[in-house]
Amino acid sequence: MNAQDTLQREIKALIQLFDDPAPEIRDTVTKRLVQMGEAVVPQLDRFMADTKDEALKKEAEAVIRSVTFDSLQEEVAELAAQGVHTMEELEDAVFLFSRFKNPTLRIRPYRELLDALAQEASVPLRRADTAESRMLAFTHFIFEQNGYKGCSSKFLHPEHSYMHEVLRKRQGIPLSLAFVMLFVAERLKLPFYGMNMPLHFLVKFITPANESIIIDPFNQGSILTKEQCDLFLKNSRIRIFPQYYETASPYSMLTRFIRNLINGHMEAGEPELSKQLQHLLLLVESANTDRAK
Repeated sequence: MNAQDTLQREIKALIQLFDDPAPEIRDTVTKRLVQMGEAVVPQLDRFMADTKDEALKKEAEAVIRSVTFDSLQEEVAELAAQGVHTMEELEDAVFLFSRFKNPTLRIRPYRELLDALAQEASVPLRRADTAESRMLAFTHFIFEQNGYKGCSSKFLHPEHSYMHEVLRKRQGIPLSLAFVMLFVAERLKLPFYGMNMPLHFLVKFITPANESIIIDPFNQGSILTKEQCDLFLKNSRIRIFPQYYETASPYSMLTRFIRNLINGHMEAGEPELSKQLQHLLLLVESANTDRAK
């Protein structure tokens, strides 16, 4: 038996001890699996797929995250060094952070889902004869036809921010629902853009006359006036600045997204994950600061 076979047999034996009733045994198993590095990932991934015990699944996921965090960190650093300037790069970054939550996640099915949404949306768009009617057809398709909606509870919970969870459950917070709109719109070359409104991320549609139509992704694509937005800010005791109505850069949307995850994991009682995300955010922000010098 070669060394690789011996290693795989040891991993299998350790995984079988995951549900041992003795806490000290489980701790020893976890530490040993982490020491073995990324070689444990395939078997742990299969274990997670097979087990119905959510607690054990969480423990296995934690081990995988621990042994893959360094490589994920390198990918985030590389992405940050290259910069996030386009919607395509923002989409790559958002899905990269999905792998922080679930290191073995297959991203391709979710990209294909976005592709399929764009393909399906193109049908009603072809029947629309004005920019405004295309805008309405698109928002109707996303929110009415496909049922994307704002979450009704646990607003800060990370599942309402991670892109794969939002696409799977069709609900999220304003920013994550805006991502669904923006990523699909980018595939269709539609002029939808993000707006970094404090407390409540919004989307705007730019007409051929260069006028902005403000859209609330959290409330099924309802249209808002600037006066309504101003009133929201005033009621929230937030000073109104013109930049709140400007187009949000992909970089600013990414950092807001990461901060949402940091707050979400903290709220969910997962401070260690929040701390790791803070480190990743620092990598992203440091790269942008260096670029600005």
